[in-house]
Amino acid sequence: AKLKGVQARETWALPARDQAKMAGHISVIIAKGVHGQKSSAKSERGVDQIWSNAEAALTAEIGEAQKAKAKEIQEAAAAKVAARADRKGWW
Repeated sequence: AKLKGVQARETWALPARDQAKMAGHISVIIAKGVHGQKSSAKSERGVDQIWSNAEAALTAEIGEAQKAKAKEIQEAAAAKVAARADRKGWW
């Protein structure tokens, strides 16, 4: 859900630290717009960087969780095979 939120550019999906950084960048962009100044390229790049870092971090986290789950499944299957091999017969 968080990854979908980040991809949809919803701030609730960001960690609090990134939300604070985002607010700072947005306030600079808004202030410059209100005063009729040229938009801050640095702030715009900062906003884009926050989104891309959040997406990369969540993608990596999901990948690691999937690897851990696959490892658990593989270990359970190996334990089941070993238990069957320990039996002397079918009955």
